[in-house]
Amino acid sequence: MNSIRLLISVLLCCLTFSAYSQQRQIKGILKTNTGKPVAYATVTVKSQNQSILAFKASDIDGNFSLLLPDTVKITELFIEVNYLGYKKSVTPIAQGKVSYEILMEEQVIDLSEIEIKSRPRIRSSGDTLSYDVGSFAKEEDRTIGDVIKRMPGMEVNESGQIKYNGKDISNLYVDGDDLLDDRYGVGTKTIPNGMVQDVEVMQNHQPNKVLKGKALSEDVALNLKIKDTARLKLAGQIKVGAGLPGQYDEEINSILFNKKYKMLNVLKGNNTGTDLAPELTAFNQPGMRSNLGNSRPSPLLSTGTVGVPELPTNRYYFNNSGSLNANNLFNIWNGWQLKTNASLLVDKNKMDHLSVNETYIGQDTINYTEQQYIEKSPFIADLSVRLEANKDKYYFNNSLKLGYNKQMGRGALLNNNLNMGQYFKSRVADFSNRLQYIPAISKNNVISLNWYLNYFNNPQTLNINPGINADVFNGGLAYKGINQYVETPTWFSNASIGVRFSKGLIKQNYQFAVQNEWQELNSELRFNQIDGQKTPYIGNPDNHVEWTRHQTYLNSNYELKKGKWETILSLPLSLQYIAYRDSAFGLSEKKNRFLFNPSFRTKYYIQAEDYLSANYAYTNETGNVNGIYHGTILTNYRSLEANNPILQEQHAHNFGMNYNFQRTISMLYINAGISYTKATSNTIASREITNNISSTVLLPYTNDVSAFSASAGFSKYVFALGATTGVKASWGTTRFNQFLNETLLPYKNISFTIQPSIEARLWDQISLKYEGSGSWITSNPLNSTSVGNQYSQRIRQSDQTFSLGYSPVKNTFLRFSGRHQYTSQQQTEDIRYFFADANIRHRIQKWRIDIELDITNLANIKAYDTYSLSANQFGYNHYNLRGMMAVLKFLFNL
Repeated sequence: MNSIRLLISVLLCCLTFSAYSQQRQIKGILKTNTGKPVAYATVTVKSQNQSILAFKASDIDGNFSLLLPDTVKITELFIEVNYLGYKKSVTPIAQGKVSYEILMEEQVIDLSEIEIKSRPRIRSSGDTLSYDVGSFAKEEDRTIGDVIKRMPGMEVNESGQIKYNGKDISNLYVDGDDLLDDRYGVGTKTIPNGMVQDVEVMQNHQPNKVLKGKALSEDVALNLKIKDTARLKLAGQIKVGAGLPGQYDEEINSILFNKKYKMLNVLKGNNTGTDLAPELTAFNQPGMRSNLGNSRPSPLLSTGTVGVPELPTNRYYFNNSGSLNANNLFNIWNGWQLKTNASLLVDKNKMDHLSVNETYIGQDTINYTEQQYIEKSPFIADLSVRLEANKDKYYFNNSLKLGYNKQMGRGALLNNNLNMGQYFKSRVADFSNRLQYIPAISKNNVISLNWYLNYFNNPQTLNINPGINADVFNGGLAYKGINQYVETPTWFSNASIGVRFSKGLIKQNYQFAVQNEWQELNSELRFNQIDGQKTPYIGNPDNHVEWTRHQTYLNSNYELKKGKWETILSLPLSLQYIAYRDSAFGLSEKKNRFLFNPSFRTKYYIQAEDYLSANYAYTNETGNVNGIYHGTILTNYRSLEANNPILQEQHAHNFGMNYNFQRTISMLYINAGISYTKATSNTIASREITNNISSTVLLPYTNDVSAFSASAGFSKYVFALGATTGVKASWGTTRFNQFLNETLLPYKNISFTIQPSIEARLWDQISLKYEGSGSWITSNPLNSTSVGNQYSQRIRQSDQTFSLGYSPVKNTFLRFSGRHQYTSQQQTEDIRYFFADANIRHRIQKWRIDIELDITNLANIKAYDTYSLSANQFGYNHYNLRGMMAVLKFLFNL
């Protein structure tokens, strides 16, 4: 028996060796017409009768290698290549030829090969994914925003900002045109979903055609692909709504999206608690200014410490609001575009608020009890005019923006049994012009010319009557009132020239820039005496600070893309000159510094749709005029602030890692990341707190802050349920220092949040939506001897919303929504709320009219309490709510 086994083993080894020795190799490379390798494509060798003789996937560089038996007739075989996003390729195998270069042609391919009833469809073409709107939409949907919220991988927050797989989108286009100029909230809330064919997700998006293939990008943008039939006619809607108690909700909009001219113009007005300000928000503008180095001074004055509750605005926002949002784009000639974006907001709102704040210092507790009634009247106007040409040979853009923001507010305040009235006024003037010209000087090289100019000023006035805290402000003598005025006029300029070399393995980009910044801070603090005189704060002159920063820098940027790796190294070196002075305080300082702020980012593609990335950045930052004023400013009725004339400086190490995973066919999206920041500054804010007043001074002490966070997100479409599911979680810890009443208080805050969600259609007529949020926050002192263990704080909160939809007959939709909130805080009673809303809508298809009845706050809850926690401070807040409302609306579709 053993001899037979040995003989069989020898024969098998011989056959295996013989088969291997008689094989021949076929190899090759897959690429596109532009030379881009096609990775992970299925390469198969077949015979004329479709028998498969060998198969293998191409590697990250598009290479493949297959072994064929020597016994087959080679001229009867062919190579077949299949890959999503590309046309199938068939190449005959020639006698004596062993190496093949196969060109793949890109093609949008429907990924839905399995027939499942009502299965949503996603198509892929290179870095672009296309969500078919019709297969995700429901009959009750009205706008494209309603559908985007339901798409797996997408996330839309309450302000309207959109994320894709955890990443903020850089822009939203309409048929490839940037109509809305980053203020896309109005678009998602207005554009009917019936006009949109696809929502396209453009990953690694490069908006400038001249830079495509020459510069790496991690941006994600969305494009609304408009249906052909919708491009041919004007669309719009008129909404008329009225209800109780004394409610109105009106809107008129007009929409046209053709190739020559696009417009989206919206006029709105309501007093139902709908905040129209988010529709005027440019989500990426702050990041753009930060990247250019524009450090605007932040506002210094306010009427107090009133925050808003964690509720939708229609619960607490007592308003009379009107807005105009006009967006018009003209394709004028040969690829040139002229675009105008204008917006206007007029509002009058009020808030009634009670707060109790406790600050723990040593064995003492300092209490503030405030009851405020505030009326505000904002007026916001913005105008943008943009001329742009985006061509393969060059990119040109000149964008002019004008902004005006006027805020007026008045209110009554009871602070620790002290009555006072406040009047606040603020005016913002904002002008900017950005010029960009990027021509190609050869096939692989481009130059770039940029100039950004900005003027910004925010004069503010705060008046308080009668005179308060006479022992602090006026030497113990009674007086009539306080006038505080502050303005911060600012000019900023950034001009740069760059050259980019994209030939070779490493792409190089060199940029030389000159940056100039001029800031002033002028302030007057006056006390109105009983005899009619106006006197300054005793022993403290007004501020007249002049602050200047001039900077020249050279940024060397290197990009490498090879195989599965993408790497970017940035090495900016700058020479900075800062001067500031205030003659009233004998202040005159000049500083010269070399700054080096390197950054590094690398990305590794585990598979075609999965990647792991890591980044590191070292930053040197200096403060602005807000950090060096020496004269005291009354920032609100109980807060005095001043600084030592020391320029704020901070350096920080920032590290992060992220993992992104997506499976387009199965509609599964996962993202996870960690980040760590260690920052050291040369100043620390020192606060002196009493039961009546808080004084803050910036002191020259080294201050360290460290923060670590981890987050993850999951989104999946469950085909069996027709449901979009998701969950997000985050954990973070922060260590920081406070200087309170001459005591250094180091603290550690820890927070954890989890947010599950699901939206499903249970039956043909019934749908369910659930969104939940749970959070745990802990604040612990690191030095128990100076604070006491009794000041450790913990808060637990949960917020759950569910919505049940029912369509009893065609074109009739009913929806009931409920929201439960729970808060638990040590040594206080738990807080629980349940809000309920109802909505019924009927569509008269023949007349193109919707009739809708909207009832909010069915339980007629008119008061709302919250807890807040921050280091050694605990706050209780009480708000008056709007109560129950009912509004009947008629919507006429043009």
